[in-house]
Amino acid sequence: MRVTNVFFRLAGNPVEAIVSTDAWRRWEVESFRLLHAPDYSAAPGPDGTPLLDTLPGESLAPLLDAGTLSPEMLASAGRELRRAHGLHSDYFGGAWSHGDPHTGNFVFDPATARARLIDFEMRHLRTLAADQRHADDLLVLLQDVCGRCAADAWRPLARAFLQGYGRDEIAALLRAKLHVPRGFGRLWWGVRTSWMHRSELERRMGEMRISI
Repeated sequence: MRVTNVFFRLAGNPVEAIVSTDAWRRWEVESFRLLHAPDYSAAPGPDGTPLLDTLPGESLAPLLDAGTLSPEMLASAGRELRRAHGLHSDYFGGAWSHGDPHTGNFVFDPATARARLIDFEMRHLRTLAADQRHADDLLVLLQDVCGRCAADAWRPLARAFLQGYGRDEIAALLRAKLHVPRGFGRLWWGVRTSWMHRSELERRMGEMRISI
């Protein structure tokens, strides 16, 4: 985890992997409770391991891989991320953020058309302003979707996600982040976008900047 954090700093990634097991356990339980109580519960077990209720639905990641991820699902993910960003975090002393909300960290329940966030082993640096953290969360999801979709599939998904999120002031901050970097930063973008060829990735990011 410490090596990972060194790489993150070199790549300009404003998150940290939580190194301390105790700190991760606390953050996992606190974040789950913050986002999902009272409908679902979380508590430390006898040995400190987080015990979390199972959320209904399935991960968005295999749906993305299968080509069955729909704009309605992405709109639901956008609405849920906006709701989560409106919650207060004692750790941040302000609005909460996830730090790693790729499609694998959203669970979608088709019975209620509701997406929920899971997995809280990474978090943003506390030195980052809330609006910047929120814009970075949007970037993570869009990198995942745009990097793994066919050329004719990513646009309606990205559009639905941003419309579901619905905060123009955060989208404006996101726009400035939609430039493919070089150096260590390009390595991290490669991980986030499944190593899409640079020219195609730049084309997609350029289209998204124009659409925003």
